[in-house]
Amino acid sequence: MSRLATFTARPGTVGVRAPGRLVVLGASRSIAAAARTLDRDLVLVQQPGSPLNKIVETGRYSHCYSVDFTEETFPSFVTGVLAPLRVGAVVSLTESGLLPAALANELLGTPGTPFEVVHTLRDKSRMRALLRQRAPELTVRYAVPPDAMAAAAVMKGWGPGVRAILKPRDGSGSRGVCLVEEPGSLEGLDVKGCILEEYVGGQEYSAESFSVDGEHHVVALVEKHVDASFVELAHVTPPSTLSSREREAVCEAIDDFLRAVGLRDGPAHTEFKIHNGSVKIIESHNRVGGDGIPALVTRVTGIDLKASALGWPLGLVTISDEAPAPAPAPASATATAAAAVAYATATPGLVTSVELPDERAVPPGVELNRVWTGVKPGQRVESLSSSDDRVGSVAVSAGDSTTALAAARELATRIEVTTTPGTA
Repeated sequence: MSRLATFTARPGTVGVRAPGRLVVLGASRSIAAAARTLDRDLVLVQQPGSPLNKIVETGRYSHCYSVDFTEETFPSFVTGVLAPLRVGAVVSLTESGLLPAALANELLGTPGTPFEVVHTLRDKSRMRALLRQRAPELTVRYAVPPDAMAAAAVMKGWGPGVRAILKPRDGSGSRGVCLVEEPGSLEGLDVKGCILEEYVGGQEYSAESFSVDGEHHVVALVEKHVDASFVELAHVTPPSTLSSREREAVCEAIDDFLRAVGLRDGPAHTEFKIHNGSVKIIESHNRVGGDGIPALVTRVTGIDLKASALGWPLGLVTISDEAPAPAPAPASATATAAAAVAYATATPGLVTSVELPDERAVPPGVELNRVWTGVKPGQRVESLSSSDDRVGSVAVSAGDSTTALAAARELATRIEVTTTPGTA
């Protein structure tokens, strides 16, 4: 049974499954840092053009390769290059690397989430079909229409006043997500490769879970805030808008969902809403959440989800007497009651200046954890259509969720990115 995990991690390992090197596909700077804490020889496989100088530390990795792991030639790289390296497991925490990692583990005979499970989570229509069979109470009505006319007919069949979401079957990062107010709005839209889902209103959340041998444990619940185009602009944990009864229902639903899709081990980031008292799954991924969510979880729970997600196929996850305990955060991490991150946006155009918030603007009782900006003068800011178009973020911790969220949002507005029309 899934439950909101209250366990504490303790050092050591139990039942190391797979000796050998850890291969990480598509590591970011933070993912590489988490991998280095596991005390295993590390093999990095990075997409061509990625900034290796920010990822690689001399003497702290075994091999580093620049290979496009999304190409059809990747299996030959696995069998020809990785196989002789005595690999213990292949892991990716990035969306584009999940299927390649599963394929590599199947080719090498190493532990990992099975390819079929990853494929089910990656392809939203497969996930919906499986839920309709095994846990229909968790899903919404959906269709995979061949064209806009067929999509409009589906919406009409759902009844008057029903809105829909049109999105890529294998998308992420809010790319290509469109709210369809009525069937006529579909006219002229390209629906190829998309899924049409019944839209349910209300607050959206995510459940950050970790599973060991089929036992599913919700490590944290996160409240999500988005703009009109569904781009995520803030996250806070724990949610202040969920009652204790609703939290229990969510944990039960996450357990049912993960069992339905066949996920038995490792992390999951599952987005959901509560509609008419029932938990409805939006989508899920067999990885930790993005958008700074793992750092929020670490601050509130003391659990390092990234290190746990990287280490579980090697057996590097401690098992306590009561529950599987993901890896502890570094000793320097300070526990807090609540944590939030908020994102900044800017007017499209060429960046002329960037100004960060003054630390003196941080309100009493709030700790400023991180200020980040991803743009600099001379770069171009695009219209907000995905998470990649945000220009900065502020992460804070505080004594309660309401205070943390309000402070993060206010400080994010103080990231001032000035732009002018033009091209780089």
